[in-house]
Amino acid sequence: MDIDRTNKRIIALLEQNARLSATAIGREIGLSRPAVQERIQAMEQSGIIQGYHATTGEAAGLTRAVLFIRIAERPCAKALAWLSSREGVLSVMSLAGEWDALATVALPSVADLSALNDEIATSPLVAEARSQIILQTYAKAAGSR
Repeated sequence: MDIDRTNKRIIALLEQNARLSATAIGREIGLSRPAVQERIQAMEQSGIIQGYHATTGEAAGLTRAVLFIRIAERPCAKALAWLSSREGVLSVMSLAGEWDALATVALPSVADLSALNDEIATSPLVAEARSQIILQTYAKAAGSR
C-alpha cells in the first residue's frame, strides 16, 4: 500500500490523538469523512495501522520512562518481540544508530521500573539497556502544524 502525504498526515494526527473522529481528521486535512474512513480502513487492513491505545498522563500516577536498548543478537525480531511482551511496556521501536531499540514504559512505581530494568538487563537477548524517567510530556496540540 502506498503511504502518500495524505496518509502520513492521517497517521500523524492519529498518533497525537487516536480518538480523533474521521470528521475531525477530514476537516484538518481537507478530505470528506468517508474518504478519511476509507484511507484508515485500507491502512488497517494492510497492517500500517496495527491498533489504537490510550496514553496515560502524569495524573494517572504512573512512572513513565524510555529505555534505550542494544540487542545482543541478530536478527533483532526475537528480542523486539520479547521486549514488547514485558509488563508495562507500551511500545518498542526498532532504531538505526547508536541504540537498536527504544521502549516506552508506564509502571505503577519506580520499584517496578527498577525490576523491569533488571529483567531486561539480565536477558541474553539484550547487550545493554539504559532507562530515563520521563518528567513531563509536551504534546503538540491537535490541529497544530
